[in-house]
Amino acid sequence: MSSQRIFHVARRVIAQLAADPRTIALILIVPIVVLTVAGILIRAETTAITVGIIQQDSGADAGFGIGFVNLGERLTASMSTVSDQVTIVTLTPESADEALQRADVDAVITFPPEFTQTVMDDHAIHLNVAYEGSNPMAAQFLQGIVMRAAVETLAGLSVITAQAIPEITIDAAYLYGGADFDNLDYLAPPFIGLFVFLFVFILTSVSFLRERTTGTLERLQTTPISRLELVIGYMLGFSLFALAQSLIILGYTIFVLEVHYAGSLLVVFLVELLLALMAVNLGIFFSTFARSEFQVVQFIPLVVVTQILLSGAFWAISAMPAWLQPVAWLMPLTHANQALRDVMIKGFDLVQVAPYVLALGGFAVLFVLLSARTIRHQAGG
Repeated sequence: MSSQRIFHVARRVIAQLAADPRTIALILIVPIVVLTVAGILIRAETTAITVGIIQQDSGADAGFGIGFVNLGERLTASMSTVSDQVTIVTLTPESADEALQRADVDAVITFPPEFTQTVMDDHAIHLNVAYEGSNPMAAQFLQGIVMRAAVETLAGLSVITAQAIPEITIDAAYLYGGADFDNLDYLAPPFIGLFVFLFVFILTSVSFLRERTTGTLERLQTTPISRLELVIGYMLGFSLFALAQSLIILGYTIFVLEVHYAGSLLVVFLVELLLALMAVNLGIFFSTFARSEFQVVQFIPLVVVTQILLSGAFWAISAMPAWLQPVAWLMPLTHANQALRDVMIKGFDLVQVAPYVLALGGFAVLFVLLSARTIRHQAGG
């Protein structure tokens, strides 16, 4: 084994990479961008929820020297002290439904007029909670907070000093989703969008790069075909495979993984298809800036991972720093995730998700035009 030959090979590789400023830029910039976004979001991560309270409890005399007690008010106050991540808002029965519909609150707890008296008579607490339902973590988080708040509220009262702690049960109702929806059901919409976007972007960007490096694209440009016609032609060709991938992902998710869904699968597929078309055009656009498959792979963290982080798949956009939220809405995957969640979890129809659908269509057209503009200058690699 010759160390001289080994160092010669290593020196050649280093010189080759160092001679390409695009590779150096990708190596230095991409990790910084991705880690910066991830760091901001992880530090900003919160499970904070907003709970609406319909306070109708008239209280009752607890006796044993304690006197008049209103358990509804005590429980409400205790929830705020148990966790600083709970925001309490007071609602009327009429405004509660509207607040849930607008997602202004994650849940609504109703304390009926005889709540305190019923607790003392039955030695049990039955809470009526209506969940908005699109955030599965809110239900789990709130249930733990309510249990802790109930125990702390009752701990000093004679209603439990002579007996065991009252049984605490929650009667839950869901505006969207339901008790039969598990974590996979809630994560399926963004995962569908993520896999469609990722696979189609990689397929298109690598395939289009090969068209350039083999000289096929350059030869086509010597014909009367225009740049726009060329891009649209490539888009339609790649879209056939994007369509197949979209069907496979959707079919496997629904029929094999048996994910629950509330809306129309046709609308889900339409959103998938538009996302795939956008990913095709995005792949064509970014591949025009790459000179090798290695550079295409390095674009994946910059183009794909940042969109995953900012698309609301794992962090709610409303929980992101205010300056980062407009950036999140500039991400095509954000609109796809919002549409897929609204259809699959909330049961929205095409009209209700039309803004997101139109945004995806707009992104697709935008990247067609950008690709047509850059393709001439980059065709030669």
